[in-house]
Amino acid sequence: MDLELGGKVVVICGGARGIGRACAEAFAREGARLAIFDWNGVDLAETETAIRALGAEVLVRQVDVSDAEAMDAGHVHVIEKLGGIDVALNNAAINSPLRAIEDTTELDWDRVISINLKGVWLGVRAQVRHMKPRNQGVIINTTSNVAFAGSPGAAAYVAAKHGIVGITRSVALELATTRVRINSVAPGWVQTSLGKETRAFKDPFADAVIRKGLPIGRLGQPSEVADAVLWLASPRSSFALGSTLVVDGGFLAQ
Repeated sequence: MDLELGGKVVVICGGARGIGRACAEAFAREGARLAIFDWNGVDLAETETAIRALGAEVLVRQVDVSDAEAMDAGHVHVIEKLGGIDVALNNAAINSPLRAIEDTTELDWDRVISINLKGVWLGVRAQVRHMKPRNQGVIINTTSNVAFAGSPGAAAYVAAKHGIVGITRSVALELATTRVRINSVAPGWVQTSLGKETRAFKDPFADAVIRKGLPIGRLGQPSEVADAVLWLASPRSSFALGSTLVVDGGFLAQ
């Protein structure tokens, strides 16, 4: 199936590893032109090499997604170098140690909210400023299945993921009469380094239901989330606006 993504300029914020990198590789295989933002220069260089090996054009930039000036400048740079932005994926996120709410520090809270929520808001703001006057474009935000559930010990992370759904829905209504679409994808447990970091934390709520595994019986793969992102990015999803596509192995079906 031709997803009509060939030649499209795709910006991925948080695209150097895990789900972001899998999405970058998937877009590259579809013939898209990539711009990848990430804070980790080593991972960024490795991903750039991998994307070039797939024969795709790629522009990389080391960006802190919580820095408004850096995010705005990064998007302007892509527009100048690649001629515009057709698709944007706001995927950057971090974990924090699993702690009961009374033990969570203000530093933990601020760091997670700054990257996981503010970073998405800054990305969406920069992307809409470019896409809305052009009357075209697609924005996808990575949230999580915990945007529709709770997860003990992770209040900041869960709050941020709930907030991303709110941003997606609110901006969708602002854009409804334009040809710019915004949606979210909500993965469950996926086999990435971020997931491994979470499982490595000492868990004060190890017996919680959410820790008991997925109905499908396995973790997800980053490529499976990338497939969902490609669909949301393509004209095949033209009637999807303000929606969240859950890809979580059946957890929320329980």
